[in-house]
Amino acid sequence: MKPNDMQQNGGRRGLLAQPRKTVSGMVYSGAIIFMLAVSLLFSIVLSAVVSASGTPLEELQARDWYKYLSYLLYQVAYIAVVLIFTFVYKEKPRAYGYRKTSPKYFLIAALLAFGLLFSLNWANGLFVRFLELIGYEAPASSLPSLAGGGIVGVLIVVAVLPAFMEETIFRGIMLDGIKDIGTVAACLLGGLLFSIFHQSPAQTVYQFICGAVFTLVAIRADSVWPPVFMHFVNNAIIIFDGKYGFLTNMSNTVYIVLVAVSAVVLLATLAYLIFIDKRNNRKKEGEIGPFAWAALPGIILCGIMWIAALVTGIAG
Repeated sequence: MKPNDMQQNGGRRGLLAQPRKTVSGMVYSGAIIFMLAVSLLFSIVLSAVVSASGTPLEELQARDWYKYLSYLLYQVAYIAVVLIFTFVYKEKPRAYGYRKTSPKYFLIAALLAFGLLFSLNWANGLFVRFLELIGYEAPASSLPSLAGGGIVGVLIVVAVLPAFMEETIFRGIMLDGIKDIGTVAACLLGGLLFSIFHQSPAQTVYQFICGAVFTLVAIRADSVWPPVFMHFVNNAIIIFDGKYGFLTNMSNTVYIVLVAVSAVVLLATLAYLIFIDKRNNRKKEGEIGPFAWAALPGIILCGIMWIAALVTGIAG
């Protein structure tokens, strides 16, 4: 029997809903556990390479192959989790949210991507300044070389793969398991889990709001495609700025205007999604418990890593 058929059979609905919530929570925990396992394995192999070659670790970390692997290995971990979910739960891509939707949601996604990139980046900067008051210093991050055709490889590992894999997990598998807790709760939970998953104190506000907005768009569109598009655009613009510097070299006046315009666009678009377009809006129909218990190991690990990153940033 198909999931939709089961959902239409009142008494049997719970038979699918409970296991599905648990599995969604396990996917969250599995994603972070696999990511940490891959990171540990990579560190062990890297230590062996340093010992065998005598090359300083800092020198290896400056090379492009290291930077590519540091981005790519996380995606491999996410792919493994999705494949295991597919094998165990016998789901098809439609269950991940890859469904057709109205073209208007791609326009909405574009407007939100513009609004988030400028106004939210500015707001997140205020939070970073607050962290700096307690001595926190955000770690420097660098992309592989963008020279020549290198930008294509960087787009794939930093924009394309994260957009597909993270949205498949968060706005696909996980959202499908928790959306009956209510639209507001699902968006807030989606933002929280997305934020701590990235374990970056400096990006906490940005990631939380992005996660909540991406979740709302996925609910309204009944599809993961618009959030995938938003996620890709956000990361791709950062990459293109790294190559061409059109944002970095922007004058203060132009930047202020863009922040103001993007804030208006962001708020207006969100107001439309919240108060006018109430498609697929849901009140609380189910419990969060089965998901929360299964996701708890991942939440604890993410919380520990977030605190460790904050302490490290303060200690220098």
